[in-house]
Amino acid sequence: MNQDPAPLLQAAQHYLDVDDAAFYMPAHKRGKSIDRELQTLMGANVFRLDLPELPDLEEPIALAEELAAEAYGSDRAWFLTNGSTCGVQAMLLATCQEGDKILIGRNCHKAAIAGLVLSGAKPIYLPTDYLPEFDLDLGVSPQTLELFLHQHPDAKAVMLVSPNYFGVCGDLEKIAAIAHSFGIPLLVDAAHGAHLGFHPDLPISALQAGADLVVQSTHKMAGSLTQSSILHLQGDRVNAAQIDRALELLRSTSPNLLLMISLDVARRQMATQGKALLRETLRLSREVRSQLSQIHKLQTFSQIEVPTLDETRLTVMVNQLGITGFEVDQYFHEQLNVMAEMPTLTQLVFSLSIGNTQIDCDRLVVAFQKLVQDNREGGAKRRPLDYLITPKSLLTPRQAYFAKSIRVDLQQAIGRTSVESLCPYPPGIPLVCIGEEITGEVVEILQAILRSGGVINGASDRSLETILVVE
Repeated sequence: MNQDPAPLLQAAQHYLDVDDAAFYMPAHKRGKSIDRELQTLMGANVFRLDLPELPDLEEPIALAEELAAEAYGSDRAWFLTNGSTCGVQAMLLATCQEGDKILIGRNCHKAAIAGLVLSGAKPIYLPTDYLPEFDLDLGVSPQTLELFLHQHPDAKAVMLVSPNYFGVCGDLEKIAAIAHSFGIPLLVDAAHGAHLGFHPDLPISALQAGADLVVQSTHKMAGSLTQSSILHLQGDRVNAAQIDRALELLRSTSPNLLLMISLDVARRQMATQGKALLRETLRLSREVRSQLSQIHKLQTFSQIEVPTLDETRLTVMVNQLGITGFEVDQYFHEQLNVMAEMPTLTQLVFSLSIGNTQIDCDRLVVAFQKLVQDNREGGAKRRPLDYLITPKSLLTPRQAYFAKSIRVDLQQAIGRTSVESLCPYPPGIPLVCIGEEITGEVVEILQAILRSGGVINGASDRSLETILVVE
């Protein structure tokens, strides 16, 4: 297919010339009743194109999804306007029934945990490899997957994250081959990988590696609007009708046309200009790495240390400065107007994309130079915390979610079943998932993370003095 057209963009341009008597929703009637201050800020066309699924938009939407499937190399693509969360959950609902086993990477996103609640599947969590030198999650290895498949040959699917937040993709080709040798599909949460496959110096995409279902947050790395994503199907191991059924439950019945237009245009840009745009992004990333590596006490890594690394993701170790990544992030934001994607206890993670410029990267390097200069009296080197453990599962996530729960003091929760999933950053791997036993070791590590300035996502009590458990 010719990737130059953008059917939804063309349909939108047509609707700017339409002057109809709008008795359809939304209520603002193409901006006529929108607050004028908001219209001044956003522009009139945004509201004129805030349209429902009108009959003559069905064909452009279908054609836009067909173009996306070809551009990314899938057999079928679905546009999602409620994020990759919807796609992750649809993959689970399409492949697992209540009680079915699924092998799932321990570093899964919380959307996958919610998908387990919805489907009732029984997770068998796969431990991830870890590189202590860089406090780095390397994802699930092929050897780990093969071992667990021999232990659980009745598993219905495998779900992994690739790339992870740090840009590590793992050996997906081997992983796909192993999953398929056991006759089950590979599902990949590739939220951070919508740009992969469009430049030869980047790791191959999950679809190129042979994955069966892949969801991509197109907005994260390929330039569409926030909350827009694409779900892809490849091969015949999963029935497309099952995806349609799952999306009927999960996808909004009022999809935002503006988000879908942005998906269509982002696909066109990647398909026709992606290689050239990513060449410049990689140049900037490599230049910044080289410059930062020459600054005393800073450390970065590249494809030399991590062969499956997406080099557009830049992680800078600040542990030798004697300060936390959280403190550096606050300093950069408040003093220098430089914003990281994610701080951790020992690192800052920066996401470079086709939207970054030389000026952005120069400011980043100057910020680190100033940081080191102002921090000459830094304290002792910070060591990563060792908290990569897997507690015992007592209930499935669905069983724990619907069980009656009570709130208890954290120390009193030892031996109880957690109703919460607590995920510390770093490394973004749940310390305890819903349905798992809260052990003394878990409590001790949670308290150590808080004392060290770490962040724990998922806690209903931000102080972590209390926690929800099954009654």
